Amino acid sequence: MVNYDKNTNIEIFSYARNFLIQHLPDGLNEADLDRYFQGDAKESCNLKDVFIVFAKSAQEYQRMPKVIKFDERYDQIRDLLVGFDYRAVSEMNENDLYQRFREAFEVTSRDSKSNSWYKWSCAIIDSARFIKGFNDFEDFQRFVDRFDYNTETRMALPLLISTKIRGIGFALACNALKELGYLNYPKPDVHMIDICNGLGLCDESPYEVFETIVRMAEDNGVTPYEVDKVLWLISSGRYYKDDISDKPRKDEFIREMQERLG
Repeated sequence: MVNYDKNTNIEIFSYARNFLIQHLPDGLNEADLDRYFQGDAKESCNLKDVFIVFAKSAQEYQRMPKVIKFDERYDQIRDLLVGFDYRAVSEMNENDLYQRFREAFEVTSRDSKSNSWYKWSCAIIDSARFIKGFNDFEDFQRFVDRFDYNTETRMALPLLISTKIRGIGFALACNALKELGYLNYPKPDVHMIDICNGLGLCDESPYEVFETIVRMAEDNGVTPYEVDKVLWLISSGRYYKDDISDKPRKDEFIREMQERLG
């Protein structure tokens, strides 16, 4: 792989941001993008919010969002999880919760431990037990902040979470932290992997992609969250805060950037 310097990282991100702006769908302008780069305020969170984010992130894998449909079934899921009471959920059994989900949503797929609902049930209960270990949100925040020394120590946190919660690997743990407002945690998902690997920045390892995004952010004086969001919007075309879906342009961006880099 090519070991790009700071100037090249600046060129890549600058081009990516301009590319995104040039291809904004009708009704949006550059000023509208600022809302996508801010993240959510951690100060307004409590441990129940953390539990909800972890539960939602646990289904953000491959085809699971179309199976679980967390947002669409939010009210029903909330009721099944006792109002997202993580302490109550931590006392549940994954097999019992799995069967509740099957019955509530009339699941007809094969009953096995490879079933998406079973995997999600395990992740939910492990998430509740992990979160139960903190006294309050401030305690959780202090825990996260202890890892925020440099790139290597930040990477250790999602790695630790992935050992505590079944079904939440490194990338999904990064996603949960990102969605909780921790802006130093990009999600090394398939889009980030395709772009970083396609531009010769690193191989397909989620860990190397994480480091690459963080390094690009540092070189450009922005947060890893912003780099992540620019590349994700290019790749998905999903302007979710404005309820607008546009054409995905990941392949187009990679081709243009490859030509510029020679």
